Amino acid sequence: MLELVPREGGADLARLAADRLRGALLRRHDGAVLCDLLEEELRSALEGLEALRAHLEDVLSALLAERRAPLDLLEAGDDARAQAALLELEGTFGRLRRRLAQAAAGVGGRPG
Repeated sequence: MLELVPREGGADLARLAADRLRGALLRRHDGAVLCDLLEEELRSALEGLEALRAHLEDVLSALLAERRAPLDLLEAGDDARAQAALLELEGTFGRLRRRLAQAAAGVGGRPG
């Protein structure tokens, strides 16, 4: 299974995916632009997932602490950043779906 958010020094999956698609869309005049936009959407989605992961880690840390202070639990429950990330992810996934449909049309009928 691919690690979506690689550790330091790991592969840049968004770049790798865009580069591979770029190779498949060489014949399309807008292929490079489409790949750049797709890469941006992938990066945005990964950043949103990272924000959600960070929030859940904060919640778990607060709940698993030796001494749980009420203020720590309230602060861990502050999910404004996670909620904003969810809203942004919703838009990002819609744009990603459209870009993938465009890419499918561009590589459609080509073997490989």
